[in-house]
Amino acid sequence: MTAFLSCSLLALKAQNSKKMETQKETTAAISQLLESRYFKGIYEGDTTLLSTVYHPGTLLFGDVKGQPYAKTLNQYFDGVAHRQSPKDSGKPFKGEILDIRAVNSIAVAEVKVTMYDFVYHEFLSFHRIDGNWVLVSKMISDIATQTAGTEPTRTPVAGIKTALIATIHILPGFENEVMEALKIMEIASNKETDCEQFVANIQKDSPQTVVIYEVYNNDEAFQLHKNSAHAQAFFEFLKGKMASDKIETIFLTELNSSK
Repeated sequence: MTAFLSCSLLALKAQNSKKMETQKETTAAISQLLESRYFKGIYEGDTTLLSTVYHPGTLLFGDVKGQPYAKTLNQYFDGVAHRQSPKDSGKPFKGEILDIRAVNSIAVAEVKVTMYDFVYHEFLSFHRIDGNWVLVSKMISDIATQTAGTEPTRTPVAGIKTALIATIHILPGFENEVMEALKIMEIASNKETDCEQFVANIQKDSPQTVVIYEVYNNDEAFQLHKNSAHAQAFFEFLKGKMASDKIETIFLTELNSSK
């Protein structure tokens, strides 16, 4: 009986040791993925790098500035591609891993991402597929207002305005429809609290080219503008009416800016 108990204890100890080793390996693998691809991709606005982290069917849910947030992966990537990256903005960025827990082929990482004027507390669900860990679900909550005052005051660079020029090339036959929709978009955008200017113009030598000059108090205001109901409705309306699939965007920096 003593020998049997000793063997059982040794076997149990070996199993626990193996589990701990597996947990360590999993934690290390997911940590590496987060540091080298997830945080880096967000910071640089690199959707190609980010696509190596996510499963194609990933959905994103949560809240931003108290408003519901729900996106497909394609919608998220489109937003990343059309915004000024944290790296180019010159504003503070920080990605932190708070915790990683794994069971067999599933894992959840708790992280915090500070970017622009947002502080995202995130829960990222991972699944090991064909030996590789991929992100399959993302839940986020913007806790910036809850953490206000807990960190040292940032330098004035965080308050730099976001200015840009957006260009739309309209397909022949859709000019009048797009112009009417653009008038509605212009009125609604200029009513936004932190939108300083939203002015749409027709290029003089190209009547099918719309050039929009936009200025927002900060990048947070610009992100809220893009996610507004009137902006989303306008983007949806433009589908099939543009010469290219994307609105061409150029971000501007003031000459006296400290970026």
